[in-house]
Amino acid sequence: MRKIIGSIDIGSDTIKLVIGEFYNNKINILLALTEPTNGYKDHEITDQEEFSNTIKKILKDASEQLGFKVKKFIVNIPTSSNSFIVNEVVNTINSENNVVNGNDILRVMQTAAYNQINDIDELIAVLPISFFVDEEETDRPFAKRGKTLALKAILVTAPKREIHNMVSTLEACGIEVIDITTTGITDYYNFKNDNYDSKTGVVINIGDYKTTLSIFSKGRYINNEVIDTGGAYIDRDLAVMYDISKSEAKKLKEHLALASTRKANPKETIKIVNMAKEELIVNQYEISEIVARRMEDILKLSKKSINLLTKKEISYIIITGGLTEIKDFPLVLASVFGEDAKIGGINLLGIRNNKYSVALGMIKYFNDKLSLRNREYSTINESEADVMCSVDAKALSNDSILGKVFGYFFDN
Repeated sequence: MRKIIGSIDIGSDTIKLVIGEFYNNKINILLALTEPTNGYKDHEITDQEEFSNTIKKILKDASEQLGFKVKKFIVNIPTSSNSFIVNEVVNTINSENNVVNGNDILRVMQTAAYNQINDIDELIAVLPISFFVDEEETDRPFAKRGKTLALKAILVTAPKREIHNMVSTLEACGIEVIDITTTGITDYYNFKNDNYDSKTGVVINIGDYKTTLSIFSKGRYINNEVIDTGGAYIDRDLAVMYDISKSEAKKLKEHLALASTRKANPKETIKIVNMAKEELIVNQYEISEIVARRMEDILKLSKKSINLLTKKEISYIIITGGLTEIKDFPLVLASVFGEDAKIGGINLLGIRNNKYSVALGMIKYFNDKLSLRNREYSTINESEADVMCSVDAKALSNDSILGKVFGYFFDN
């Protein structure tokens, strides 16, 4: 069975759609698309029709490139905040010969979440801290023998309203949501290794309107903060300075500006026409001054917030998100964080851009969830995969989204 998984990352600036295939435990990108987001901003659908049309367009483009209709996806929904609940439970192993199977693992995860979530929140994930088969601690309990299976886990939640509004809209557009994630969970999966899995660190994703700080302790997501700042504020600054539209300001940011003035060239200029129809000549240095000032503000605010999120010693800081692609970003990063932070680059054939950090991390995260139960799953069936190769290119409440997801891809 081919293991092909699709993800959609909803952002205020762009929507990213990625389809990847795992082969020999390595991921290959089969398709990566972006579409400018209309009708959605700052965790809210502002225009239902515009947003739905955006979703339908990216689905149509994906289907045309693949040669068949795609509809099953993991969906990442930016949320205003995450909450964390630590819970411990013990279940009896009911499997034949007292050998832990996938259903035992599912059942103990469901038990951990049962009656733990309040009415205004939605369960996003059950993140295992450790399993115990009888008295033996393990990260992977599958196929181990014992009488009891215990789990200590972190339950991650988000405001129900933000999740349900988005999922219902996506379903109306023809998407079958097979799992939901939020930004803090997924980024880490692009960078995780044995070293990071033994330490405490932070992943900072600079988005369009929000910057998300996620704290990880020994590879486990334990805290987060969403800061009200991002790349769109740079666009706003440039738009006000030159009396131009935000779309024109964004082009200036992406095609002329540098993230630091250190290497900016005042002789490199461009002509623009402002809202009053006046022709202006602007140079790289003055544009870079505006961009660098806002960049420093975002990074300094992020640095200040880290100390409020954990008392543990921070061993690594990873910065990602599309804004890190601006030329000379390492210079402004070093000016604020020194040698303590690094850019978490996405350098996979087909998606060599940090704007895909969440979409790629979603696929890796989902695959890890499947491997926990020794389960195979594909969002594309064999016949669809053959077509693609021929062309170019119950423990939870009934209205719980994750409850449906558990049953969808975990049931045998």
